[in-house]
This record gives sequence, C-alpha cells and structure tokens, in this order.
Amino acid sequence: MKLFFLGLAWLFTAVAWAAPTGMTARAWVVIDQASGRELAAYQADLPLAPASLTHLMTAYVLLGDIRKHKLSLGEMVSVPQAAEQADGARVFLKAGERISVDTLLQAMLVQSASDATLTLVTAADGSEATFVKRMNHEAQRLGMTKTRFVNASGLTEPGHASSARDLAILGRALLRDFPDRRAFFTQQEFVFKGITYYNANRLLWRDSTVNGLKVGHTTEAGFCATVSAQRGDQQRVAVVLGARSDALRTQDALKLLNYGFENFDSVLLYRARQPVKVAELYRGVRPSLELGFEQDFHLLVPHGSAGRVKAQVITQQPMLAPVHKGQRMGTLRLTLDGQPLGDFALLALQDVSVSGIWRRGWDSLRLMFK
Repeated sequence: MKLFFLGLAWLFTAVAWAAPTGMTARAWVVIDQASGRELAAYQADLPLAPASLTHLMTAYVLLGDIRKHKLSLGEMVSVPQAAEQADGARVFLKAGERISVDTLLQAMLVQSASDATLTLVTAADGSEATFVKRMNHEAQRLGMTKTRFVNASGLTEPGHASSARDLAILGRALLRDFPDRRAFFTQQEFVFKGITYYNANRLLWRDSTVNGLKVGHTTEAGFCATVSAQRGDQQRVAVVLGARSDALRTQDALKLLNYGFENFDSVLLYRARQPVKVAELYRGVRPSLELGFEQDFHLLVPHGSAGRVKAQVITQQPMLAPVHKGQRMGTLRLTLDGQPLGDFALLALQDVSVSGIWRRGWDSLRLMFK
C-alpha cells in the first residue's frame, strides 16, 4: 500500500490545501475511520500524557472480556477497598458495595471515575497491575508504538504516555471492533445515587453527528480528546492532546472533524473477497482465477471527485497454476483526472492446484499458438 501515500501527496500538491488553521493543541491528528488513512497531523508521534483517554484502552479490553463471556453487563461485582480510596474523579463507591458492570462502565466513560475503573479491572483480573499488562499487550497488537500504560485510569505517573496517532488507532479499533457498544461513548449524562454526572465532551451537545469517544484532563496532560463523528456514509476520528482549555480542546477537535469531512471522501471501491477481475488461468484444475482484496478496499479522494477515478487492472501473462490464496497476481492502478493515485496489489482469492497431465498438455498447446 506504500504507493497510496505517494498518490495522496500528489493530491495535496495539486489541490493546494492548507492544513487546518488556528490549531492550538500540542499534538493532533484526524483520520478516516473506514480506511484508517491520515488526513492531517501535527506532532502525531509525540509521546504525551493521555489523561482519561486511557479509559479507551481500558474499555477496549473490558468489552473484549464481555464478548468472550469473561464478564457480563448485568454481573454484580464487589468494590475493593483500594477503589474507595482512589485518586481522581470518582462516583464515591464504598468498599464492599456490589455494582453492576454496566453501571461501572457508564461511570468510567461518562465521569472518568477512577473508583469505578479500579473496581472493573479488579473484577476482570484480580489486580490493576495484571490488567495493565493486558492493556499494553493490546496496544502492541494494534500497532500503538508510542504507547505505554502504567495504570488503567490515566492518572499521572512516570512513563504513562501515548500519542495522537496511537489514540486515533485505538479510537478506530473501538468503533470497528465493538459497533454494538457505541452507546457507552455517546452517553451525555449518568445518574448514580441521586447525582447526575455530565459527559465533558461538549461536542456531544454541539454537533449531532458526533458519536464519541472520550475526553480527559490532568494538569500534566492538559485538555485532551478523541472524538468521532458520522456524516452521511463518512466517518472521521480526531485526536487532540495538550490543549490549554476545555474550550480550545472542543474548538480544535471540531476544526479537525470539519476539515476531514469537507476536504475528503472515503469511497468503498471493492468489498473484501469481491472479484475485481476474473483472469484466464493455464494448467490449473480450474480455467480462471478471481483477483481481489482480502479486506474492504477504501480509496481516499478529494471531496466530490470519486466519479472521476479511473481503474486499470494489470496482470502478468500467461497466468499459470499452481496459485496460492493471497498470492499477488496483479495490480490495480488508479488515476484521478489522469494523475496517479497509486498501484495496489491484487491477490488470488482462492487456491488453484495444478491440473492433470492431459489438461496441462492441452494448455501447453494453447499457449504455443497464443
């Protein structure tokens, strides 16, 4: 996929767009949810304190446990003594109380409650330290190369850091892997023991297209946000780290979202395992081979230009068996208004073994005359 970025560089040059202006945060990035492509960024790999954005990974691991039936939303879990004494935002849990996993998740994601977080991770793994090891394992698996978690709540500790790019990867993974749990990230308020707690993500009130994900703040981290929005069939994820105030955090996040929606379209060109081309195959047990992509193929183009994209399929001839599924067998070359967008590998969508001697002989004759 390397050549895609060369094509994207041409797009920026040809259209002469400026990056979002007036940004104030220390680091930021906006990506397309469908493809994961980066649309604009500043210091996106700078390791910074993530504050309560840490809860996104805590939630990712916990939602995985729920999917695997290690926990259930209706399960009642006991509040440990350490949770009653937890630092940071709280919902004032008492040691020994039994609270549902569902309620605790709401407290963690709406209020950033450290006492709820510690109760959840203790229920999952017996200790915060053991749970944090799983958080770091998941971060590594997702490709979050600048991230190291020291706790599950985002409290300030030496070495606890992430980056704007890593948090965008995490936000995208949450939306992709747990689409049935999005309500946890869009919840505007949460009532517990007669007290109403309000989500600090102002964009949940200001922009009806915003559907998550989390904001946070500590003295060291400043004001941070990972925000997602859906407009029509387009979805973007923006991350802002180190803003100087809540208002500036909100302003920067909205600028990034608007920039991403107004300047780009993410177009689904081909579904996973959908044949892009059926090519003639020689000396195989079948006479043809389907070429395509193993994952949905999304193309990022300037807004409104998708209809002008042209595709050309290039294959090396003759195509001979045996062929293994996933083997590169061709190239999809894309252009926009005659300018290259990139070359993309077309893969064999099935295994094809070598045919018997009679079929091989017949195909050899065909090739001689061809």
